[in-house]
Amino acid sequence: MNSREKNAGSAPPLPVRSAGPTPPRETGWLPDCVYTGEKFEAGLAFFADAVGRITRFSREPADLAMARRLAGQAALPGLVNAHSHAFHRVLRGRGEARPRAAADAAGTWREAAERIAGRLSGDDVYDAVRLAFVEMLLSGITCVGEFHYLHHQPDGAPWPDANFLSHEILRAAHDIGIRVALLKVACAPAGIVRSLTPGADQFIREAEALRTYIGKNHPADDAWSGVAVPAWNAVPPDYFKALASYVHTQRLRLHVQVSETTAENDACVAEHGRTPVALLAERGLIDKRFTAVGAIHLTDDDARILGAARAAVCACPTSARSLGLGAVPGEKLLAAGAAVALGSDTQVQIDLLEEARLLEPALRVGSAPRSALAPEVATALFNAATVAGARSLGATGGALEVGRPADFFTVSLFDPSLAGAEPGGLLGNILFSPGRPAIRDVWVGARELVVNGRHAHQGVIVSKFVELQRRLWAAG
Repeated sequence: MNSREKNAGSAPPLPVRSAGPTPPRETGWLPDCVYTGEKFEAGLAFFADAVGRITRFSREPADLAMARRLAGQAALPGLVNAHSHAFHRVLRGRGEARPRAAADAAGTWREAAERIAGRLSGDDVYDAVRLAFVEMLLSGITCVGEFHYLHHQPDGAPWPDANFLSHEILRAAHDIGIRVALLKVACAPAGIVRSLTPGADQFIREAEALRTYIGKNHPADDAWSGVAVPAWNAVPPDYFKALASYVHTQRLRLHVQVSETTAENDACVAEHGRTPVALLAERGLIDKRFTAVGAIHLTDDDARILGAARAAVCACPTSARSLGLGAVPGEKLLAAGAAVALGSDTQVQIDLLEEARLLEPALRVGSAPRSALAPEVATALFNAATVAGARSLGATGGALEVGRPADFFTVSLFDPSLAGAEPGGLLGNILFSPGRPAIRDVWVGARELVVNGRHAHQGVIVSKFVELQRRLWAAG
């Protein structure tokens, strides 16, 4: 145990942002074109104030001359990753490996996750999360919802400060420069021993202490808290009721993993006579601040419940494909009025544009009328990676608009994957053909954190992660 872990009972000092210089009083950019919602516009500069919020768009010659020229680049709003288990990055290429005879891919992967979770120190969690967050920034993600379920020491004993690992995740996000919604997970009857919080009162005390800490130590747009539950039966009904009261009182986001497997649905129906979504709705948990994570095996009634509440669903297509779980019924949900966001989940791959590509087939099947979607499938997919993710997390980003933060990334229009794309078809090209090399620079709050495809602290962070992997997996 290092000195930081020994002193985990004392709150860390106020953070001083290290990722990127403080912007001047006003900063402006003039890319070849900028995505303003459903289209790209050329000859348009946009400006942000000293706190990194967009103040205006302009075509005035004087403003165009004053703005920083981003020649050969298109600017798009930063992507929003609505569901992440960042420390799972250590499992990439290992958690997916399984014996040829193993039929349950999800079960095999969970066994690997539980095994490795028992080995991670506080510093290990920090180094793994920091690397995952760098990868996110490099792929254009400027905001992440971290589904945080490791609360205790490796042996299951509590830290002197119950929120110590939450602080480590916040520290990693701050040091990298990414915005984070820290969703503290409640789990009682079973699961990884490091994730258990047996009583609702105890959990709410810890969640409230975390919310207060973030409010005192982080700007509201940089970090905020919410509550999450890993399954409909992860906590008893009275526990769920207490959580509902707490999140409603504090107006927090609530994320619950539901209906990822048919077995889960069958168990809920057998015990309660209704699906997990219907059960949670009956308990008053589903409203506009609710996100159903996974949500693959939904009935038509489930979709209507979520849509009527204006709730969100977070699809994680890459992880679902890797684990053999199936696909979210995207068209059905959009037709019902639910928002469909995207997440990187297990970190088998960190590329929200790829998640959008994998979601696309779900928007081309089913019986819902095509008019239920946005005019272009590309627009609907990009909204899932931006606007819907921001809605799910309660983030202020997700679009380049006056009053929102200047969180954006640029792509090189001369990258081979995008060369020759016309403005009217550029979004489709970006979604369906580029890959990460086309992403050039990334700004968060008007701070340039990724320059020419590289983060300022990338070398050190990668080296630390390589050391961590060698040590974690040395014994197999």
